[in-house]
Amino acid sequence: MIAEDVEPHSCNKDSTKPYLAIAIRLAGVESSVLLNAFPSSTILSSMRIRIVGAGAVGSVVGYKLDKAADTAFIVDEDRKERYKDGLVINGEKVAFSLITPDCADKADLLIFAVKNMQLEDAIEEARVFVADGTVIMSLLNGIEAEGMLEEAFGKEKVLYAFITDLSSVHNGTETTCFSGGGTIVFGEKDNSRTARIERIASLFDQASQRYVIPDDILHEKWWKFMLNTCFNTLSAILEADYAAISENTDFIRAVRLIAREVQNVARAEGIELRQEDTEEIIRRVTALKDHGKTSMLQDLLAGRETENRYFAGAVSRLGRKHSIQTPISDFISILLEAKRKCL
Repeated sequence: MIAEDVEPHSCNKDSTKPYLAIAIRLAGVESSVLLNAFPSSTILSSMRIRIVGAGAVGSVVGYKLDKAADTAFIVDEDRKERYKDGLVINGEKVAFSLITPDCADKADLLIFAVKNMQLEDAIEEARVFVADGTVIMSLLNGIEAEGMLEEAFGKEKVLYAFITDLSSVHNGTETTCFSGGGTIVFGEKDNSRTARIERIASLFDQASQRYVIPDDILHEKWWKFMLNTCFNTLSAILEADYAAISENTDFIRAVRLIAREVQNVARAEGIELRQEDTEEIIRRVTALKDHGKTSMLQDLLAGRETENRYFAGAVSRLGRKHSIQTPISDFISILLEAKRKCL
């Protein structure tokens, strides 16, 4: 999975390039040949991983992948200046490689780890890093990002994915992760077990990044969407961290009410979410008994725009599309916006 190379340029990332990777590309050897000629760890180390977004998700995932492959964050000049002294992950200062679009190379794996409202700009920023062989993975919440990426880059390049079981807090250039890095759930849209799925799984193994390749990735994405809509929205309205959520039975009663509306619109979209799916999201989140906060609560407290319109707001839009009543989702979406304007 080696993307086509580009002509040499005068710009370099802010770190030493992996010389083995350069030699492999200059040799013009196909990755299928390399897989037989070198140990798998050698091939993985030559992969170019480019990540857009160095927040609570991107920095944690990048920290792991950086140990296994040629990993760099795509940044503009402003962020390059802010990040030049490194990012701090669980108290450790890490000098990640940074690369701007005017110094772009071609990515083998391009990971989007931004918020939904930032995706359109992120696509334009990352466009010059995409080659014929580039594989694109989104770790965004919600159910709309892959459609935007397919429209921008082509369906054949895009995997379906998300990250779960991640409890982290991000502030400026510092990220504290309470959960060991989260689990990336990914697959082809049609659930086929392709060679690129196997290569990325090998990369994650090498990087000690937890992952799951599910039998039905679309069902799993909607499952995560239900989790985000229920827990992120309520946690932001109530300003509740995971420790507060885990012992609050009334919070969980509200989760079940919202989940029913998500199940109704999912069914209209061809996705069957069952009661056991609701119980599983409750089990997963209440198991996080630390003082981590959902991304939506972090955004609210920091005065940033939230992903409200991609969670409860999306349930409301789908309800209108299918003539399904979604009064609770409508209410919590409006209530969160009202609260944000009061802060």
